[in-house]
Amino acid sequence: MIYVTIRQNHKEKQLSWLDIINEENLSYSFNENGSVGTVTRTMEEAPENLLRKINVPYMIQTLRDFNEKHKTLFEVERKSLYRHFCIPKRTGGLRPIDAPCDELQTALGELKTILTENFGLLYHTSAFAYITGRSTVMEVKRHQNNQSNWFLKTDFSGFFPSTTLEFTMKMCSMIFPLSEICKVPEGKNELEKALSLAFLNGGLPQGTVLSPTLTNIICIPLDHELFNYFAHKRMVYTRYADDIHISCVQKFDYEKIVGYMKSVLHKWGAPWFIKPEKTRFGSRKGSNWMLGCMLNADNNITVGWQAKKTFKAMTTNLIMDFKHNNPWPADDVMHYQGLLSYYLMVEREYFERLIAHFNNKFKCNLREIMRNLISVS
Repeated sequence: MIYVTIRQNHKEKQLSWLDIINEENLSYSFNENGSVGTVTRTMEEAPENLLRKINVPYMIQTLRDFNEKHKTLFEVERKSLYRHFCIPKRTGGLRPIDAPCDELQTALGELKTILTENFGLLYHTSAFAYITGRSTVMEVKRHQNNQSNWFLKTDFSGFFPSTTLEFTMKMCSMIFPLSEICKVPEGKNELEKALSLAFLNGGLPQGTVLSPTLTNIICIPLDHELFNYFAHKRMVYTRYADDIHISCVQKFDYEKIVGYMKSVLHKWGAPWFIKPEKTRFGSRKGSNWMLGCMLNADNNITVGWQAKKTFKAMTTNLIMDFKHNNPWPADDVMHYQGLLSYYLMVEREYFERLIAHFNNKFKCNLREIMRNLISVS
């Protein structure tokens, strides 16, 4: 069994040459707000007209050239190529980060380009993290558009550090066109060697440019199976890295659903697990937070009243400090600017009105103030 994923660029369901090849096992995406959706098909073997679209010897040579170009990185102790530190999690605690040195980061960036641009590897329609043109808000909109009332939130714990090279190669052998490379012993060896550069201490480090992309690729078979299973039950399944969201109009037996997901992870030999303490189930009438924003009882996406209250106070302080010649440091202004950008993405109309209100109240131009404070630093 192989998995073939191609782009889906139109707002309505558009079937392509893949539909002629196989009319079963289809999962597709609508094009939300201009983002690139995907369509995934399963096949026993790649047909000739599909194989003619790729050049396996070229792909193997590309991997061989990559490995030769960066051979010195394979020869040194891997730990010496990283800087380890921790950053605070939004939900509390610390998140370990392993940041690669510039040379390794450049190499991993090249490998990402090879996989995504040269080889054309994409992601399943259910995946939203680390994808250009997709965001947390767009994932929540997938559930909003379904008019869902009940939500299950959980995650695949140990997502990055537990992902092994062995499991990665197993999944790659089923994902077209890597599946065709793996059929050639030399090609499989070159691919495994190249991908090994992305691993540290037996897992994928958080902090490299390749780890997120690689997990989206190897999750295609799991995402495809989960997506289709829930779609047949008129439920919505989405994944943002290791965060899993499942919703439905009707109330459902969430423990049964969790049990099914565990069985799928076991079936594929996935090295991840589901923690009961990270599993939440509830209705839209409660505090239904998803990925930092809320889908409220009126089926509207919002940042929440507390965030709005805090932002109003921040805006007042920023403007008043500027008017009293006590300007904020550039780092603080950029943090505020980033917060505003995110809030505009979630609730543009509300925050545009809010900014207009502050500009009128204080006879100023908030955006101009931010530009001036950042430029003078």
